[in-house]
Amino acid sequence: MTSRLPRLRPLTLAPLIALMLLSLPAAARADEAWAESVLDQASALRDASAKVPAGARVLSSDCTDVALPGLTYRYRCSVRYQRATPAAPAPATKP
Repeated sequence: MTSRLPRLRPLTLAPLIALMLLSLPAAARADEAWAESVLDQASALRDASAKVPAGARVLSSDCTDVALPGLTYRYRCSVRYQRATPAAPAPATKP
C-alpha cells in the first residue's frame, strides 16, 4: 500500500532549516573569525584571534595549510567564539 502524502524534496527543506537556525537564540549560536597568512600558521591564528570581540568565549580554533603554485603555502585559521550575553539588570531594591 502506497502513501498518498506528498513527498518533500530535499531542496524544499533547505529554507525551513535556515529559518530554524535563524530562530535560535543568539547565545546558542557561535560566530567565527578567520584570517590567512603567507608567513606561518601562528600569524594566521593570531590575526583570527584578534578579530574575536572582547568578552567573547573562544570555543575552538582550526588551521589548515593551502598549497599554492611554486611550492608555497598559505595558512588559513578560524576561531569559533560565542558572544557574551548581556547581564540581566539587577532587581530594584526598596529603600
